[in-house]
Amino acid sequence: MEAEKIRTLHTDYLPQKPLYGEAKEPSAWGLSPEPFQLKATFVQGELQRLGSVLWRFEWACERIYRDSLSGQAPVWIASILNQGKPEALIKYATMKRFRSRMPLVIRPDLLMTESGIRLTEVDAVPGGMGFTSAMNQAYKQSGFPVLEAPEGMPEAFLAMLKAAVPDKENPVIGVVLSDESADYRQEMTWLAEQIQAVYPDFYVIHPRELALVREKLMFDSGDGEKALDLIYRFFELFDLPNIPKMDLLQYAVKRGWVACTPPFKPHLEEKSWLTLIHHPILKPLWKKYLGAEDWEWLRGRIPKGWLMDPAYVPSMGVIPDLSLRGQTVQSFESLKGLTQKERQLVIKPSGFSPLAWGSRGVTIGHDVSGDVWDKTVESALSSFDQTPYILQEYHKPMAHPLKQLDLETGAIRSFQGRTRLCPYYFITPDPEHPAEPERAKIELAGVLATSCPADKKIIHGMKDAIMSPCMIGSELKS
Repeated sequence: MEAEKIRTLHTDYLPQKPLYGEAKEPSAWGLSPEPFQLKATFVQGELQRLGSVLWRFEWACERIYRDSLSGQAPVWIASILNQGKPEALIKYATMKRFRSRMPLVIRPDLLMTESGIRLTEVDAVPGGMGFTSAMNQAYKQSGFPVLEAPEGMPEAFLAMLKAAVPDKENPVIGVVLSDESADYRQEMTWLAEQIQAVYPDFYVIHPRELALVREKLMFDSGDGEKALDLIYRFFELFDLPNIPKMDLLQYAVKRGWVACTPPFKPHLEEKSWLTLIHHPILKPLWKKYLGAEDWEWLRGRIPKGWLMDPAYVPSMGVIPDLSLRGQTVQSFESLKGLTQKERQLVIKPSGFSPLAWGSRGVTIGHDVSGDVWDKTVESALSSFDQTPYILQEYHKPMAHPLKQLDLETGAIRSFQGRTRLCPYYFITPDPEHPAEPERAKIELAGVLATSCPADKKIIHGMKDAIMSPCMIGSELKS
């Protein structure tokens, strides 16, 4: 297809308004002339299975955490996951009435390496849904067969949320979005506008607009006051003290006057789980709740990782599977003084921190100086009581040819880059058996590919990134 034709197609169908932050164009990033191509065998064998396994993984995390609280599993698990969190929030999260409430949107970060995908994060409050939906729509209207839910990503999102309140035939749904998440307001507004075309009672609401009136959580819809039936929470739990009306919202949810997803469960939003899946002591629990086959399958796709606990290790003890300079170690202090080649490691906060999302708190060992690395190790260990950090092996994404489209000139630039995939899974539990994860419907609603120049160590939504939807093709080995 000629470059000019591609340019015309894309400029005709891209949204007219910016979709992210302070960007002046629809996309704050570069665009590809076509969707990112994935092999059908990869989509069917990896991505489709991953959604089901991750849903059961989330349930396994919930059950292990609750077993830890009750003393049926090592008590240190819940103790570490609760560190740095307000006692009131912990009590709220562990109420029996919320036992079966789980995040309904799961978005993992998948690095594409020569040896397969590597799962580095799982986000329960993910950004990018509106952007991915908009790109799906634009490229689909341009004639490309994008990879998304059969009915479209906005429609699938709506269907999932409506199913979360089965006792309401036409629930009033509000995406409650805080100031801290303001960069995502444009994309969620775009998503809401698409949904409103077929379902008017769908809104994006700022927390300050809420009011509790006679056992109803109310807001001004523009056509009068309305009571919310379901809230889609688009704010981070560490930010609760800064969010207006949060006490009213939580009280209404606790009393059952309004439903909320994802639930207020900070223990499920910790990256620590990606290290605990490797812990040898927890192997029987993972096999019990996740199943031996799925545990092995998922663990093989998650980089080895460790909680950076500064606690004393007994004389005969070692940190499991952590070797530095060919030697097992007893302390994370041993991470200091490593050479650049030896620092093929990543340090990042586990969660419940403004540094725990958007790659803000990520340090890649061989991408910084020795002094910076040593200070990062010290900072991570000293902050353990409030914000635990995790250590992960670094897995280098493979380099492959990519293309960037210049919307002004129609020119196409080729370059070598590395890619991260973010599939969005929408979960609809069985209303009769919500606590049985195997009965749920798991839908792969869309996939966002983020590609950065090959010399970048961290793949994220940087200025130089190319963001594109995905389609089934054959060009890229995956």
